[in-house]
Amino acid sequence: MNFANIRLNIENNPRCTLECSLCKRTTYFYLNNTKRIPGVDLSLENFKKCLDFFKKGIIFGGQLSDPIFNKDFIKMLKMCKDKKIDTVICTAATGKKEDWYKKAFLANSNAKWTFGIDGPPHLSHTYRKNQNGKFLFEMMLLAKEMGLKVYWQYIVFDYNEKYLDNCKIYSKHLKINMEILYSQRDVIDFVKNKNEFTYE
Repeated sequence: MNFANIRLNIENNPRCTLECSLCKRTTYFYLNNTKRIPGVDLSLENFKKCLDFFKKGIIFGGQLSDPIFNKDFIKMLKMCKDKKIDTVICTAATGKKEDWYKKAFLANSNAKWTFGIDGPPHLSHTYRKNQNGKFLFEMMLLAKEMGLKVYWQYIVFDYNEKYLDNCKIYSKHLKINMEILYSQRDVIDFVKNKNEFTYE
């Protein structure tokens, strides 16, 4: 099989500060009476092996973690840049300081960052439990200011639906791409045919 034309979505660590109610991580906590997901950080050695095969692109997505918590994440970003590998980061957690984000943005100025902020930043923690939405929004603006390509991911729920149009206008004003995902409220899966992109 030729892996060179495949993008790899990586779970690079087992940690996240969020407890989103529809996340499989939260379900795991509930079913297993724990606050820990088993696993270890992806090592630089093993990450290098990934880059040797998956040359089309790396997505630091994470289904049970947030990529920013890998202890070598900034080094991983630089490795992707050095090898000219398309890099996407999907993040929603908070727990790092502004200086860390600056270093991460500088490590790979070609990377694309998607920030999960559901609705106006001050309300995003309604679903993204433990998130500092205002701070994460500021980091998204910082990435934009530093010349990186950023996306504002907005999952629509009952609590934030009425703010969607205003946030769309705001994202256009900021020239930030918005990715809109519609939830089925209390159902885990998203309504696939309603997902949309705006601005670009």
